[in-house]
Amino acid sequence: MEWTQPSLRAPSSPPPARSEPLGTLGDGKRRPSLAGPHPVAPHPTTGGRSPDSGVDMATQKLWLGELRSTAGVRLTLAVGCLVLLAAQQRKYTQLRAEMDRAERAEWRRAMMAEQQELQLYLLRKAIEDPDLAAVYSIAEAESPTQRRQFLFANALYTNALLAYRAGVVTWEELHGHLRWICTNPVFRLYWHATRHQRASLKDASDEARVGRMTDIIIRDLDEADSDEYWVVGEPPPEVSEGPASA
Repeated sequence: MEWTQPSLRAPSSPPPARSEPLGTLGDGKRRPSLAGPHPVAPHPTTGGRSPDSGVDMATQKLWLGELRSTAGVRLTLAVGCLVLLAAQQRKYTQLRAEMDRAERAEWRRAMMAEQQELQLYLLRKAIEDPDLAAVYSIAEAESPTQRRQFLFANALYTNALLAYRAGVVTWEELHGHLRWICTNPVFRLYWHATRHQRASLKDASDEARVGRMTDIIIRDLDEADSDEYWVVGEPPPEVSEGPASA
C-alpha cells in the first residue's frame, strides 16, 4: 500500500453568506460615503421665511397698489359724474323757470290783447249810441258830442297804455306817443275831466306811472317856448318811487 503525504493547505470552505446589504456595517449601520461629507445647504437670509415669500409680498404690494389706484380712479369718476349731474339739474331748473316765465308773459299778453279788443268794442258801441255813452263814461261833458270825443280820447290813451303793458312799445316810445296825443286840446279837456278817476290808482301800478308821465308831458308842453312838441321834455325814469310833483 502506497502512502501519500497529506496536503499542508487547509481545506477550502464556501464563502460565508451575506446577511447585510452592501454599504452597511455589520451592526446594520450605513457605511459612510467615500465621497466625503454631504454639502451643507446655504442658510436662507429671508428671516426664516421661504425664499418665495419675498416675491409673494412684492406681488401683493403691487396688487394692492393697483387696486388702490383703480379705486381712486373710479371714485374720481363717480364724483365727476355727480358734479355733472348736479350742474345739469341746475341748468334744467333754470331753463324750466325761464320757460315758465316766458309762458306766463305770453299768456299775459294774450289776455291783455283780448281785454283790449273787448274794451275797444265797448267804446265803439258807446260812441255809436249816446244812451250807452252815458253809462260808459262818467266824465263831465258839456254835450253828447263832447262825450263821444272823450270816449275816443279814452280809447287812444287806453290803446297806448295796453301797448306798453304788452311790450309792444318801450317806455321811451310810449313817452313820444303820449306827447303827440297831449298836443290835442280835446284830449287835454278829457284828461282834466278824468283826473279824479286816477287819484285812486296805486302809485306802483302801470296805470299810475303812465298817468304821472302824462301829467309831466302836459306840464312840459305848457312851459315850452317852441311849437316843436317832438323835442319837448324827456321821459322820466321808468320805475318811479312815487307820485311826481305837479
